[in-house]
Amino acid sequence: MTEVEFLEEYDLKLDEQQVALLTLQQHPMLVKGKSGSGKTFLFLSRIAYLLKSEMAQKEEMLNIVYDKRMAKEMTKQYRFYFGDDGEIPSFVDIYSFAYALIRRHCEATGRLLPKAYRDMSSVIRRLCKDMFAITLTKEQCSEVMGKISECRNLMMPEKQIAEIMIADRKNLDFLALYKEYAKFKDKKDIYDYDDILAVATEILVKDTVLLEDVKKHCHFVHVDDAQELSFLAHMLLKMVSSSTHELFLCADMDVSIAQHRAAYPQALDAFTQTYTNGEILTRNGNYRNNATITDACNRFYYKDKEGLQSISQETCELKFKGFADLSKLYAYALKKVEDEEETAFLYHDFAMAVPLIELFKEKGISFSYQGNMKHFLQDKFVRDMWNFIELLIDPRDMRAFYEVYEAMGLDISKRVLLEVSERLKADEAVDVYQALMESSYKQAGKKKLASLMERIRMAENKSTLDMVIFIKEKMGYNETLRKEGIAMNAPVILAFEILAQRYEDPDEFLYHLGALKDYQADPISRITICSLADAKGYEYDRVCILDCIRGILPQKEDSQKERMLFYHGMTRAKHELEFLASKRCTTHRLEISPYLYELHEKMEEEKRNETATVATPTAKKLRPTSLKRGMMIRHVQLGEGKIMKIADGMMHVKFADGLKQMNMKLCIANQLIELC
Repeated sequence: MTEVEFLEEYDLKLDEQQVALLTLQQHPMLVKGKSGSGKTFLFLSRIAYLLKSEMAQKEEMLNIVYDKRMAKEMTKQYRFYFGDDGEIPSFVDIYSFAYALIRRHCEATGRLLPKAYRDMSSVIRRLCKDMFAITLTKEQCSEVMGKISECRNLMMPEKQIAEIMIADRKNLDFLALYKEYAKFKDKKDIYDYDDILAVATEILVKDTVLLEDVKKHCHFVHVDDAQELSFLAHMLLKMVSSSTHELFLCADMDVSIAQHRAAYPQALDAFTQTYTNGEILTRNGNYRNNATITDACNRFYYKDKEGLQSISQETCELKFKGFADLSKLYAYALKKVEDEEETAFLYHDFAMAVPLIELFKEKGISFSYQGNMKHFLQDKFVRDMWNFIELLIDPRDMRAFYEVYEAMGLDISKRVLLEVSERLKADEAVDVYQALMESSYKQAGKKKLASLMERIRMAENKSTLDMVIFIKEKMGYNETLRKEGIAMNAPVILAFEILAQRYEDPDEFLYHLGALKDYQADPISRITICSLADAKGYEYDRVCILDCIRGILPQKEDSQKERMLFYHGMTRAKHELEFLASKRCTTHRLEISPYLYELHEKMEEEKRNETATVATPTAKKLRPTSLKRGMMIRHVQLGEGKIMKIADGMMHVKFADGLKQMNMKLCIANQLIELC
């Protein structure tokens, strides 16, 4: 099959450069391109052409993608574009490939294959608690894990590791933690993801027989999002690729979001030095975003540098939605999905998505989501509040009391706790507090408890939100938050209070909160809820960024990583882009993200700098080419409407009374429409 036959067979519209890259036999090749430049589609098309033209067999291909989720997505896209004729290639992430190498080595040597774990945050938190009496916040834990990953992937010497400091945790000895973490993994015989790459590389260095066999089955190596690979991953690729093999990499050198996995895009800067026969080509043009979204991305991220080059002439209105209360933001999101538009709600912190997930779930709306609900429900604040509420509902709940007495500021020995438990069993009329007052608990503690008891009993009849506020302000939990370095308006607190506000009855609240644990969203839906990072590789007709709030997005004002993430989220939108923010959540004052002020100010500045006044076309001056998707028009009978789709001379317009299909030429000829 020639390239012409291939393009005709699958109705592909590739530009000249893409067609040339389908067949180019150059080892190796790095294709650089910005967001929306068609790199991933080229990646898929090249693989398909090699298979369809019988230039390669799927068994001799290694196709590396960003992660396991993207591997499934690539398989789905391949089937969609190129059919399912039994020649579906395999797509894997670099960790799955490396783990498969370890498995083969273990089978050959008779060693038991260690289990691998993607998320070791609970281990890191526990070690920090045991070694340094430190309770890491979620952000600090993420920083620690990122540093550990960086040390492992860059093979740092001990002296360099010892110099690493964690922000606001000066008493954390990072080198000691690093060593203890390694001991823990060795003792349990388990790997984290960084170990997988390190061990696989070590195996190939020592096991030359395995290395040569792997090379035979990796004659064609394709890598998408190569900028996300770590230094060790690049080493692994170099080892399995010989000078006689085809190596084809696609990369966006401007955006690397896998910094938590020690992404090392700098390796590609030395591409032609690493691979002496290497060639670098650049893809230009943005085929994804419309002109308005492209301009916004350039203003925000590239500023004075050369940015994205929009191919589309379509325009839209960038929407900045600020709400007086966070609950209204979620109500707006619910209303937003009433139409049939493909919509993605992107977030920076998963906690901010939880109220939306719960709302869609209760309203019976089909949606898919990416995120770990288990982590939210197991967050210390959520667990503590759950136990506190259960204790306020039932003051005889010894289990709940046992979980929270320390957070109440009570220093109780195990002997006294046993006395309280026995007293509760002996008399059903006695509650935890009375049993504690009757025990051998020290007088100072009883005095403190006595001052709380009357208010605690009064709180039994409060609404859920009032209970939460009471627990924080009157039962000493705010002090616990301060000691642990958790902000009073942390995302998990905001999300929890929104849910508490939604369900006034505490029993009903706990029921709905617990129901989230086992809820299974739809795997495929036109509505998606996912993080800015997990949106990688996807595109959506409409994108709404949920948590545009200072302290959440960004968490740190000068964070280039978060600026990159925000830009990345913007580039996922093909036709519509909205930014959602709020000024208050229950008792908390919030501030709108500085990113929104920056974007809005630059837009206003450009408007002021326009010297020419562009008159709005009237109906008489309209031409079919003047009408674009996303424009607002006014119909003489139907009123204002939004153009949702244009195809074959027809436009689909959403009016107040529904979606209408109209012939553009007839509407213009009869002067039935004008631009708003």
